[in-house]
Amino acid sequence: MNDQDSDFQHPVDHTLSHTFLNEFSSGHLVLDSHRKIVYCNAYIGSLSKISQEALIGESISTFFTKASNIFLDTYVYPILLHEKLVTESQMSWLSGDGEVVPVMINIKLGQNGMSYWSLYICAKRDKLHTELINTKEELKAQSENLYELATTDPLTGLLNRRELLVQAENVASQMDRNSSTYAVLTLDVDFFKQVNDTHGHQTGDKVLIQLAKVLLQERRANDLVARVGGEEFVIVLPDVDEESAFLVAEKIRIKVAEQEVDGISITMSIGVVVSEQGMELNFDNLLALSDNALLSAKKTGRNKTTMGSASKSF
Repeated sequence: MNDQDSDFQHPVDHTLSHTFLNEFSSGHLVLDSHRKIVYCNAYIGSLSKISQEALIGESISTFFTKASNIFLDTYVYPILLHEKLVTESQMSWLSGDGEVVPVMINIKLGQNGMSYWSLYICAKRDKLHTELINTKEELKAQSENLYELATTDPLTGLLNRRELLVQAENVASQMDRNSSTYAVLTLDVDFFKQVNDTHGHQTGDKVLIQLAKVLLQERRANDLVARVGGEEFVIVLPDVDEESAFLVAEKIRIKVAEQEVDGISITMSIGVVVSEQGMELNFDNLLALSDNALLSAKKTGRNKTTMGSASKSF
């Protein structure tokens, strides 16, 4: 490089640079070591609703909300002093007429405490972010609603038969791993057909809803309660023996007998079977045995609890 080349100066002077910066669709600021504005482009004037000339010498804190100034002092400037650079920090710009505008800022620390800022309004970004969150929440709600429709009985809100089979098999597997036992209770409303025939299906639905409430009130946290069809319900009790299962069934039966819906007294018959350790019986097997015990209760007088045996073979 010769002397002539080393003396070469770029033809773009400060005035032209200032003109270029005023054309940017983002804000540019230069602050001194006291955080006072020594330069700003037209975007900053427009954002602040104050002339560029009037902004010179103003403290940057004037144009941030109280919360943003706290953020500036406790986070932004400490990071800037340590890293010499801060990127994509969102703050709230306060215009001359009091309007609060969300802005994204980038700052680079220069010599002698000078700092060079660029910023842009991120209201659209915030709006998009909010819309994405709302959409996500809506999809989540729809998914939960679809799951509820697929797994619960629409009349009583209890588990439906399909979901009961899924969850009960999980209980059976867990009890097997823990060398524990569980009970299956099958419950059926006595003379329910007469209720429907005499008082109508609407009253029959009221009876089923009331029974579901009783069953839910009596359940423990890990128990499964389902309506498996018509007036038939199933309860799965993890970690119980025969004596405990019988007592639970009797408590439910007595509680149901205390209910009255539209002047109608209600009773239930219950069949109970408890699994045995070491026996390879899945939930379907126990459900069938419990159903057999229920039929026995029906045949021998109704409004009673009958115990079945898991030792019966299939």
